[in-house]
Amino acid sequence: MIQLFNIILVNPLFNFLVYIYDIIGDIGIAIIILTLIVKIILFPLTKKSIKSQRELQILQPKIKEIQEKYKKDKQQMTQEMLKMYKKHKVNPLGGCLPILIQLPILLALYQVFRKGFDSSSLDFLYSFISNPGIINPFFLNIVNLAETSLILAIIAAAAQYFQGYFMQVKMKLLPVQ
Repeated sequence: MIQLFNIILVNPLFNFLVYIYDIIGDIGIAIIILTLIVKIILFPLTKKSIKSQRELQILQPKIKEIQEKYKKDKQQMTQEMLKMYKKHKVNPLGGCLPILIQLPILLALYQVFRKGFDSSSLDFLYSFISNPGIINPFFLNIVNLAETSLILAIIAAAAQYFQGYFMQVKMKLLPVQ
């Protein structure tokens, strides 16, 4: 199973990273470009997940009302909730299903970044990707990406927080269909 995961996801992403590195010459910029491409590809799933979560959040008062009204009759409560979901065209699993699809891709991307600086990883390049020999781990000749960096971790966490925050703000402004 792990080998299949590597063949389908990790190896193509790693080869694409090396391809970008060959063109750009800076591993940090190559990582940023690869990450942006993956995020752009996954954006429709992310948007769908956030929209579904928002729709469920809007229906939350009605859900609580049904739960309170039918708290002694679980079967009736389930039927009423299913009717409500159908009426409002909401899928209660719509928020987590897109995330489950994205998860293996993001795990593969993590594996690429974790193993990407080993020269032994370059043995797994496709025949049409040129082997750079050694990957210079310095980003803009300043930060060594092969070593743990607290500053980069804080910057990444802040960027992720603001991305999620602004995505939710934007989704609140979109009308529910």
